[in-house]
Amino acid sequence: MRSFALVIAVVLAGCSPRGELAYGPLPEARTLPVFVGSTRAPTAGDPASFDWKRSEALRLARFDVAVPPDHQPGTLEIPNPRRSIDPRRDFLVARSEQFRTDAAFRADLRRQLARSGGEAVVFVHGYNTNFAEGLFRFTQLAADFDLEGALVHYAWPSRAQVMGYAYDHDSVLFSRDGLTDLLHEVRAAGAKRIILVGHSMGGFLTMEALRQLALQGDRATLGRIAGVVLISPDIDVGVFRSQARDIGALPQPFIVFTSQRDRALGLSARVAGEDTRLGNLHDINPVADLRVMMVDTAAYDTRGGHFNIGNSPALIRLLRGSQGLAKTLERDQSRHHDPFARAALTVRNATQIVLQPIEAIGDAIN
Repeated sequence: MRSFALVIAVVLAGCSPRGELAYGPLPEARTLPVFVGSTRAPTAGDPASFDWKRSEALRLARFDVAVPPDHQPGTLEIPNPRRSIDPRRDFLVARSEQFRTDAAFRADLRRQLARSGGEAVVFVHGYNTNFAEGLFRFTQLAADFDLEGALVHYAWPSRAQVMGYAYDHDSVLFSRDGLTDLLHEVRAAGAKRIILVGHSMGGFLTMEALRQLALQGDRATLGRIAGVVLISPDIDVGVFRSQARDIGALPQPFIVFTSQRDRALGLSARVAGEDTRLGNLHDINPVADLRVMMVDTAAYDTRGGHFNIGNSPALIRLLRGSQGLAKTLERDQSRHHDPFARAALTVRNATQIVLQPIEAIGDAIN
């Protein structure tokens, strides 16, 4: 484990220095409200923020985050203690509110849901992530992809240290109740459709929460899940199959963004004595009986390939601008008009799409 952590430190060197919350947006900045449910303990001396320690209570909050005017898609401009804050470049908190009651949280979220057509997007961050990084990363994704749903972030207690892999894994198990409780709150606020998005170890937590809902017979909440997106999920393939079996019919669409060259997952697999994790699976046969869409983003690998969907400007442009991809995800039958058709493979219930470099697609996405 120690040698693994040292190698990961090199792979994820870009995570240091760590991000931190900062306040004070420019008036012209676009502000996005992000609702938060967290099983992190409050930060000592700053009850408006959260640290790495675990809390049995689910704390509910709202952060209005200012997207910097000079923001470029695929970049996470985040304040850190090694430089001065730049309001034109950095994501900043315009205001925050801690809800004292579940009812107050639901009432505020209900108003936001009314503006978003009843859809909520719930994001679950990954390993080695502090509160500010998870909050700002989700806001960046929402801005880059112009997400229309009400934004809800589940902040579980990651140690936010390279050496904290085991702590984070235990925190995922600790945090299952918190995530299911948050989903209950989102449903109670009136969400008609909930899109679940989990990154890395957050994908494992997402699957565990779905499994827990199924085992509890909570079909009312499961019935609101209108799609699942796992980004570079750090999950053993056998464990994923077991989770899927307990869940039953997987929510649709169920999309897994992978990269066969994901260095972090390659290291994770080696430490586990395996060849692959779900997020760098190169052969869909192990999941062919499951109704899943595997989308290989290796052609857009950026910074180690562990978060291509958020780090690659070209991939963001592709996913935002392509009607071809939308048709492929819907399994449109007229694939001879689809620029992605040459890269689509269906085996039983599963489909694998290997995205082509944007220059190979040309004007098809414009």
